[in-house]
Amino acid sequence: MNQHGTVIIGGGNAGFQVADTLRKGGYDGPVTLLCAEKSLPYQRPPLSKKFLAGDMAEERLLLRPAKYYDDRNITVIRGCEVTGITLDEKQVQCADGRHYEFDKLVFATGARVRRLPMEGASGLLYLRTSDDVKSISKAVQNIDDVLLIGGGFIGLEVAATLRGLGKSVTVVEAMPTIMPNVVGAVLAEYFTGYHRSSGTKIITNTAVETIERLKSGRYSVCLSDGSTRKAGAVIVGIGVIPNSELAAGIGLEVGRGIIVDEYGCTATPDVFAAGDCAHGVNLWVGGPVHLESVQNAVDQAITVGKSILGEKLPYETVPWFWSDQYDLKLQMAGLSRGHDSHVVRGSLADNRFSICYFSKGSLIAVDSVNRPADHLGARKLLAARTKISPAQGADIETPLKAFLTK
Repeated sequence: MNQHGTVIIGGGNAGFQVADTLRKGGYDGPVTLLCAEKSLPYQRPPLSKKFLAGDMAEERLLLRPAKYYDDRNITVIRGCEVTGITLDEKQVQCADGRHYEFDKLVFATGARVRRLPMEGASGLLYLRTSDDVKSISKAVQNIDDVLLIGGGFIGLEVAATLRGLGKSVTVVEAMPTIMPNVVGAVLAEYFTGYHRSSGTKIITNTAVETIERLKSGRYSVCLSDGSTRKAGAVIVGIGVIPNSELAAGIGLEVGRGIIVDEYGCTATPDVFAAGDCAHGVNLWVGGPVHLESVQNAVDQAITVGKSILGEKLPYETVPWFWSDQYDLKLQMAGLSRGHDSHVVRGSLADNRFSICYFSKGSLIAVDSVNRPADHLGARKLLAARTKISPAQGADIETPLKAFLTK
């Protein structure tokens, strides 16, 4: 039944989790993990924080050591560039001439950084891989000032880390607020203030128009407000693009990623997708959604693994995210977009609070800063679709989990 087994394209969290789920579920066919990078699968969240700060050794990034894969008969092919897929022959072709036959095929190809589309953008720094971090560390080692383009999670985490290393940091965000389309206005204003009070310059509602590399090696960046900023290094974090071209090339439907149902299945039999490359149905959300998070990659990959094992486990997990910036731990449960009201638990002045978001009277999301118990309680409330009132949400004396219906 599983003569050729399962081939997984991609060695990130999703790819690893599919392989792990298969072996834990008793899958007895070959499992082959094709990794574009030369490393074993590793964590990405620490890249912009502890790894960049020099507080984490590279081997600690690994999701599992080499022995884990050997013991479970998972074949890991590193530095593998997949160049083609033949569905009729159920075969994956690689740039080095090797090919791999499959019974089941999983796309876990992740996403790549969105690059700045302008002249003079050569030599700019991006962060997606451990090698990228090494390049950033080398570039900033002997300079004092850094300009970051993009005020999303990655940009702000890098800003906080570089401030901790004593660098002068400026963040330029084209949208009116930082973390656009991710957090509400209250949280955006709070984090803007915290970064500024920590010495980071935050410039919003301003686009980058030109970048020039000077003879000195420094950069001159002209902004849409008419100002010019100079920096020893420029780091760009303006989002990612799902790696869905391979899938599109074999006729799979692609939207904001590879289209899959609630079981991680594409419309083509025996072909699946999970993680940042997928645009899939989440029954808790109520339809298809493209999410870029470790939680989504892991949970969607578990669903795919179960589907390959013949089990039906629909994907219906409450989305959750986190970001560490300075001594602030932001934890988010649910999706706050579309909310029509909110209440605050705790005190922004104390840097320990949560914001509960409601839509038509129903709780849809909770963002917490340094309140981990609120985050865990919110995930349970949202998963159970428990109704709470705004007054209950604001009641700091009562833990959120206490509102769970018995």
